[in-house]
Amino acid sequence: MVAHAKTTAFATGAALARSTPTTRRARATVMTRAKYGDESVYFDLSDVEATTGSWDVYGVDSASRYPEQQAAFFEAAAQGLGRREAVYSVLAVSAGLLTVAYGVKGAKDAKLPITVGPQQPAQVGPRDRI
Repeated sequence: MVAHAKTTAFATGAALARSTPTTRRARATVMTRAKYGDESVYFDLSDVEATTGSWDVYGVDSASRYPEQQAAFFEAAAQGLGRREAVYSVLAVSAGLLTVAYGVKGAKDAKLPITVGPQQPAQVGPRDRI
């Protein structure tokens, strides 16, 4: 005899009562509206700042706000970093310096075995050799 899970209980073999299907209730419909949702207008060309936000982040961009001496300094300081090769060379030199600095200072602070030295006396071998 083959037992089906829908009609019988597995262990006892007794028939199960069928449950009556429950009716589902319909959800209430909700109208979604956008800020400028009247007549399907979502972007107001006459009021762009209210639609997309203010893109004028820094306010006035005049020479009086940023002194000419300050502008000249930053242009001269960043002039060497204008090319990709220059940026790569700065990164390579700084990576080398950081590696050397870690070898000098960081390895001692991390107490690596090569900087600490032997902790126990050397064991003598079978022929009285180290």
